[in-house]
Amino acid sequence: MRDAVIAAAGMATALGDGVRENVAALLAGKRAFSEPRHFDGKGVKLGLCHELDGGDGSRAGKLLDLLAASFPEAAKLPQEAPLYLATTVGAIDLLERQDSEAEPADGSDALLKLALDRFGRRRGMLVAAACASGQQAIVLAAGAVRRGELDCALAAGCDIASEFVTSGFASLGALSASAARPYDAERDGLTLGEAAAAVILMSPEAAERHGFTPLGRIIGWGESCDAAHITAPDLSGRHLAGAIRRALEAAGNPAVAGVIGHGTGTRYNDEAEINALHTVFGGNVPPLFSLKGNLGHTLGATGVIQSVVAAELLKLHRMPPQAGLRTPAPGAEKMVSGAARPLGAGAILSLNVGFGGLNSALIVEELQ
Repeated sequence: MRDAVIAAAGMATALGDGVRENVAALLAGKRAFSEPRHFDGKGVKLGLCHELDGGDGSRAGKLLDLLAASFPEAAKLPQEAPLYLATTVGAIDLLERQDSEAEPADGSDALLKLALDRFGRRRGMLVAAACASGQQAIVLAAGAVRRGELDCALAAGCDIASEFVTSGFASLGALSASAARPYDAERDGLTLGEAAAAVILMSPEAAERHGFTPLGRIIGWGESCDAAHITAPDLSGRHLAGAIRRALEAAGNPAVAGVIGHGTGTRYNDEAEINALHTVFGGNVPPLFSLKGNLGHTLGATGVIQSVVAAELLKLHRMPPQAGLRTPAPGAEKMVSGAARPLGAGAILSLNVGFGGLNSALIVEELQ
């Protein structure tokens, strides 16, 4: 089976536009939370890109414009390369603003059409796996490349901050009263964010042919579904541990230098994740970090962002501080830190967990 390399990447988040700017902000422990101006958030803070505020059209289309501007390499991708687009609700603001008498807008289909246009793709597909969507889009694209079905593909994720989604998480009692504090003993919920990110996945030969210097390599993945609850995970972490083990086995059991966790800052998610990591690694769990303490939970974009950040951190040999951390949660004392740490050579394990019990584990390896 061939390798699948990350040939190039781009992102636009509340921390800024571009991969380097975002990684530098993460290493500095920056947080990017503010109150929304495009709807009444009733005091809730979100990870917002305020340059999207105002004007006509969908906020999602403007977010894709920011992504495209930070990602000129996408123009070098052959038009026949397909798009795998991850999202949870797509351009949901089109439906929010729609007249009640009109035929309901399809936010996901609208986002796919916007993305195909922005990136000049002839064909594409939506990937909907709740909060694991971004990572699953990468798995589908990387799998096609590794099997020789494609030489290259574009995997992207995009979700916006909307009144609809914010109200939904509020109704579940899942939102933090201040800002998310992943893996903290006093964590009180998640903070939503908005972002778009994309990666070009290629065979090494295609990357060389098109003039790319790869950032990293996707070497394995694993999935499971615990079906414990429609929104809550299995607190034992048993099924997430199974996904991690499958990913490690598929990758040839590499040395894991660090873990970018799902780390939403909710009591249930973080506990399940901590338990899963102890189940797999015992007392030798690698350094753990969640970027949701910096830019919020960006839903369908999260997994794509994590894969890019993983490749960059492996090059820099640094693990960011855990933003928002005061006192590590029980079991996480040796995993997380409020200070940046050295990161050894090898691979990073990236975790995504979605509603409905979906568990996704992905291994990104450093290129020598």
